[in-house]
Amino acid sequence: MERNLDIIEANSNRITIYLEGFPISFGNALRRLALSDVPTMAVDYVYFYDNDTSIYDEIIAHRLGLLVLKSDEAIHKYKLLEECKDKNETDVSCYVQVSLEKELEGDNVSGIYIKASDLKFSDENIKPAYPDTPIIYLAPGQRIHLVGFARLGRGKEHGKWSPASVSILQYVTTVDVNGSMSNDECIECVSAYKEVADALKAKENKSIDYKTNINTSGLRYCEDSACKGIIKVRYDSNRLLLTVESNGSLEPQQIILEASKSLDRRADALLQKLEKLEVKKYE
Repeated sequence: MERNLDIIEANSNRITIYLEGFPISFGNALRRLALSDVPTMAVDYVYFYDNDTSIYDEIIAHRLGLLVLKSDEAIHKYKLLEECKDKNETDVSCYVQVSLEKELEGDNVSGIYIKASDLKFSDENIKPAYPDTPIIYLAPGQRIHLVGFARLGRGKEHGKWSPASVSILQYVTTVDVNGSMSNDECIECVSAYKEVADALKAKENKSIDYKTNINTSGLRYCEDSACKGIIKVRYDSNRLLLTVESNGSLEPQQIILEASKSLDRRADALLQKLEKLEVKKYE
């Protein structure tokens, strides 16, 4: 089968890629690597110097670690964990410093919320993807002072480094319509699927492809009830839809690109090992 690839949808949050003629294992590898092997920046550990708030140090550190940090430039600028395992936080090629120092005088009438935008980063290109994310509430008379360090990591190490909130692989759905047998009950049942309903109303016999992420449970229900013998729902394993939604740390197309590079590196590493492999011959 001839291979075909097309971008069905692409925006700042989501990308959907159409894959035709590719094995399911290829699409699934990209799906998994988008979640587990694409590096992003996240806060790794935090030193506390003052914390008079009602929230424990550990909880604040956990919240800082889960902040989504813009990493489009960081993945090209900073070294990965395997290159930084013997380095400490003073190495600027591995770590970015994150600091917060805030105090509220006791004569204030009310407290304030400390947000992600209040954090200061040693690299101005590293910043929260969602600056209004609340971290803690600072009441009058309270003070907080902390210094943390962010580094590149991968989702397989911890979920906070995963750049994708959604990464799914689906078959393209095909609906075979026998319009000559259509009836009002069937048309009403599939009314949520405009293309199918229109074909039934026009008494057309045709096949309709859905190259979008649709919920097909309604179609399958109709197939087994009001539209028995009128429509048939099929899933084509030779035509796939890969959808990735970014959590904001990377652009979705960048996630796919980095996942593809990771798959390519793994394939090259396997080929190199196979070329060096010496197989013992038994007589």
